[in-house]
Amino acid sequence: LAADRDGATFGFWEGYTPAWSPGEGQAPARIDLQTRDVFDAAVFYGEVFGWAEGEDVDVAYRKDHVLVQLGGRVILSLRGGGVQTSPLAHLRPRWLVNFAVDDVERAVAAATSAGGVRPEPSPATWAPSGFSRTLQDPDGGLFTLSQRDV
Repeated sequence: LAADRDGATFGFWEGYTPAWSPGEGQAPARIDLQTRDVFDAAVFYGEVFGWAEGEDVDVAYRKDHVLVQLGGRVILSLRGGGVQTSPLAHLRPRWLVNFAVDDVERAVAAATSAGGVRPEPSPATWAPSGFSRTLQDPDGGLFTLSQRDV
């Protein structure tokens, strides 16, 4: 496990991993980073993960976020807005797993009925296919639900 300069933790895995592609089946749609300085983070993670060396990797810089695409599909989204000193975990720099669902509000209702909560403040945020909601599981883990691409 490691942390970047803004305190967002991440890990490295060596060994067997199940074969899946982002956004397919039950796999996460993409991984999102909320950070203090999105462009500084893009340079850092680009060096760590070798984005410039990937044949199918495309990095798109937008006004306030960076999208990393693999084979034309967004697999990573880096966005600003992280507050390092916030007492609220969901506002600090962090990585989020983003799951695509057919109906965001129905999935939010199912998650909250199973013991999840919507951290406050938790407004709907932009996602490539519409809007998304950030939730917290009963053990405190944060994740995001976004509208599935049709």
